[in-house]
Amino acid sequence: MTRLPLDLYAEVETASGARFKWDANQAPGSRLRNFSFRTKIGEGFSDANGQLARRIDQDYPDLNLVNTVTFVGADGTVAYEGRLSAMPRDLSDTHSIGVTLTGWMAHAKDKKFQEIYVDRDRSHWAEPPLARKVNLLGGSISMGDFGWGLSDGWVCALPNQALGAQTISELWYTMPPGLTAAFIGYQGGTSGTLASWVERFVAYDSDDGSGATENYSWTLDGAVRYVTMTAARRYILAQVYSNGSAITPAAGASRRLDQLAVHGNHNVALRIAPDGFNGYFASDVLRDIVTRFCPQLDPSGIQDTTYPIAHLAFFERTFPYDAFLEVNKYHLWHIGVWEGKRFDFRPYDLTDYDWEIRTDDPGTTFSPQGPSTEDLFNGIAVIYTDILTGRVTTVTPDNDASLADASSTNPWNMHGVDHWDEITLSTPSTADAAVQLGIAALSERNRPKTPGTITVKGYIRDRAGNYQPCWKVRAGDTVAVTNFPNDTPRLIVETDYNDEDKTVRIAVDRPFQLLEAYLDRVGNALGARGLA
Repeated sequence: MTRLPLDLYAEVETASGARFKWDANQAPGSRLRNFSFRTKIGEGFSDANGQLARRIDQDYPDLNLVNTVTFVGADGTVAYEGRLSAMPRDLSDTHSIGVTLTGWMAHAKDKKFQEIYVDRDRSHWAEPPLARKVNLLGGSISMGDFGWGLSDGWVCALPNQALGAQTISELWYTMPPGLTAAFIGYQGGTSGTLASWVERFVAYDSDDGSGATENYSWTLDGAVRYVTMTAARRYILAQVYSNGSAITPAAGASRRLDQLAVHGNHNVALRIAPDGFNGYFASDVLRDIVTRFCPQLDPSGIQDTTYPIAHLAFFERTFPYDAFLEVNKYHLWHIGVWEGKRFDFRPYDLTDYDWEIRTDDPGTTFSPQGPSTEDLFNGIAVIYTDILTGRVTTVTPDNDASLADASSTNPWNMHGVDHWDEITLSTPSTADAAVQLGIAALSERNRPKTPGTITVKGYIRDRAGNYQPCWKVRAGDTVAVTNFPNDTPRLIVETDYNDEDKTVRIAVDRPFQLLEAYLDRVGNALGARGLA
């Protein structure tokens, strides 16, 4: 069978749409030398490097920063796509201009954003701003006769004493600058009657409570309720106000807001979370972030998820890339940007392999580390700060069976040993979300792994047994050693291709750096597997 040539051909596209060729058929100054590139889980196409034999004292239309450079094979398959990020110049015996490329996932670190999808953090509600207090005092409305306190929820406790006809207590929520809230979910209860008093949410665009406003009375009956505002506003307040009616509340009278959920003014579809409040699917949020904040990327590679995230708020300015990892911690799916700047989000398919090697293939080496109990568990404990109570809580397989691996093939179960992992979430979480994170973490921990490094020169077999150029192998694919009896597919987490010697180095189940696979993805999503 005829094999495809191993040659790669590069095309450079400038901001104006002009195109230039770099390959062996071009003039010497347009033949890229010493070319190599990498792919990584969490990035897709990663970095690439090469050199052009050109004078360093001149400018060239194809060498402008952020130009897109695409490398394709003889059959049109894209081997690598990235943007020009640096051009180091060197003059020794000859002139040389370096070409440094970065995969288009870098676009997700170009500009930070803020968005409140849904905020369940009750600590974000606080006392009124100073401007509001001044405004109320100027209207002869008394503050401080009673107030809000946070325990298992926000409680407005009324004293058993005479209260005047103009007295008030407010609890304020402030959206980040430039953002507004569209609706509020709440759940609560009452004790005692406050005849003719006002008990409601109020929404403003000013921090002193002046200007346009909306008022929404509460129904505190223990059920989950929603208020959709007629106009999105930045400031929302929970208000208990005598409104001209002086009374003496009965002993123990109170108004209680056990749960609060503020939803930002965005267009992501609502989904019902396990506790009855609305949440959002990770896939829907990713499409929203990519479309709005990474307009150069194509979101068509995002596959649908089904778990509704009940709390997801980016209060601080955040790079989209970090938001991707934060959202993905509920699933630990594959994330990468590939040809056409396509953003992929999909589960790993470890039931079959994409590529196969034999250890007796010429130019192929395999260095496995072998199985280990290091990352194998039959249960996991999750320690987290409950976002609804502020309390540090621990959930284990003893009180939630979904955090246990009861498989009869798990060696720890076979030997009757409880061998549990433990993770501590560094950001507050709801109870259901903490369990979901634990399930994802335990599944990732117990995925069959045989870490190692594979080196292939020239060609590698695909699933059908056909020889393909080895540069086609990429992170997120799977590979099997088919002359090993009953070998299971191995997840490729990183590849490093050198075009000079036509060799690819493949890291399976662990990056080349041999770093811990999580790198804090579960806790605060500051890093992703395969990223240094």
